[in-house]
Amino acid sequence: MSWTGSIRLRAILKNDRTIVKDSYSDGAFKLSRPVFLDELAPTYFLIHVGGGYVGGDRYHQLFCLEEGSTMTLTTQSATKVYKTMGEPARQETEMVLKKGSFLTYVQDPIIAYESARYIQDTTIHMDSGAGVLLTDIFTPGWSKSKTEFTYDWIRSKMNVFLDGKRLIMDNLLLNPSDEMDSVLLLEGYSHFGSLLLIHEGVDGEIMAELDEMLSPLRCNVRIGYSRLPIRGLMLRVLANQTQQIEKVFSVCEELFRRRVLREDAIFYRKY
Repeated sequence: MSWTGSIRLRAILKNDRTIVKDSYSDGAFKLSRPVFLDELAPTYFLIHVGGGYVGGDRYHQLFCLEEGSTMTLTTQSATKVYKTMGEPARQETEMVLKKGSFLTYVQDPIIAYESARYIQDTTIHMDSGAGVLLTDIFTPGWSKSKTEFTYDWIRSKMNVFLDGKRLIMDNLLLNPSDEMDSVLLLEGYSHFGSLLLIHEGVDGEIMAELDEMLSPLRCNVRIGYSRLPIRGLMLRVLANQTQQIEKVFSVCEELFRRRVLREDAIFYRKY
């Protein structure tokens, strides 16, 4: 299959440090050199060298973390999905996380412009003892008519498998024709955010503290979260600005790093 852009990497633990053993990028996808915001674990920026996604674009990402390795991946900037008259733009992401590994994958917003159609498919295969922190933000782009929700639709599917058994199946469809401002959909908000956190250190005490820390932010956004069948949570945010969702996510990540990983918060220095 021909990809508009593809990227894959495999990380291993060597001498108590995580290094990339193999990496490959092709087409519109590039991988930055490592940045060590954390002393022992690298941060890589995923770079799209084109101006945005258009109809028929197909992208593929494969990230493999071997036993004990830790890594942070983040996009360089927002992903812009433009008018797609024929086939939708599509991105497929696969993650393979071995025992004791932990992947942080912080994505900038997906911005869907007028008449855009976008499919995102994420599959995570985890061993017991592995962990992941994954974020998603979907926002409407500017339109000539200056009306909201002018994209055609956004579909996002995520499957998480633990030791070969399905743990999570999450399907999201944002379709403006379904009256997005209704009570059962976005309730008058325009931006949607989702955060998945799985780690053995996430217990009821952490979740209670997170709930208390997020309380002051609820005046501007709607926040909900649920526990997972294992140690972890899924958090949803409705807002009218990207920065409001990012603030909620940063509070969650900062608490997790401070209380569970015993690390300082990471400032990604993108802007």
